Amino acid sequence: MTFDSYHWQEAQIDDAELARARSRLASDEGEGTDFLALLRSDCAVAVGVALDHYHHAETMTRFGDNNPFDPYSDEILARARSVLKSPATLKRETGAYEDGANHSSALLVMTILADPDAPEDREAIASALQTASTRASLEAATEAAGMILSDASSLDQNLLNALAEIILDETRDVWDRVRGIVALGNVTDRRAGDVLARAAQQKIQKIQLEAAIILSSRHMSTHRGVIEEITSSWPEDADYPESLVLDALRAANVDGP
Repeated sequence: MTFDSYHWQEAQIDDAELARARSRLASDEGEGTDFLALLRSDCAVAVGVALDHYHHAETMTRFGDNNPFDPYSDEILARARSVLKSPATLKRETGAYEDGANHSSALLVMTILADPDAPEDREAIASALQTASTRASLEAATEAAGMILSDASSLDQNLLNALAEIILDETRDVWDRVRGIVALGNVTDRRAGDVLARAAQQKIQKIQLEAAIILSSRHMSTHRGVIEEITSSWPEDADYPESLVLDALRAANVDGP
């Protein structure tokens, strides 16, 4: 087998023909008809497998491969949207890797195909950020949020607020908060910088550092004071990645206000 799925490896498909279509795709012998059979089915496992196949095929394009499922992108996006509107599936009922695997698979597709200017997609991602119950679904939701916030013609304040709630919640796992910070890495709007500046002034060193890295590369002109405050106790010859922030600050000081 070359690839089966991210979230559904142990989950069984009862329909024999759908199971064969899945097997053919996993052995790299499948065709578009097999993919569409899974995507269009009423079986949550089959749909999840199809969505995972699309995302996996897209990741392989960085090696020069074509995504064979690109011709169906409109239908794939429509299906991902519909999955996010449905209840999260339960592991005990589907045999998936975890609860909410259907949402995790759909959100991975949204990181590629979501329309940054479509209110439907913005609202779906904001809702996913607020309701994600697993690390996989939260990671995909934060990645999709970052894509929308960086690519949209105007910043969606509700989506930024949903991401900020994660980033600034000191009771949450640090990993979750870091994923939220990373999602703002390409967002140049000052309001994103304001969220990062608030995160950078919190006590957890990992949160400070991750926020400072983005502030120094994207928001130096508006938040230099925060960066200077964070780095005031750092040695001048600090190692990577602290050195990234210090180098950016030195360059800014040379260039002037």
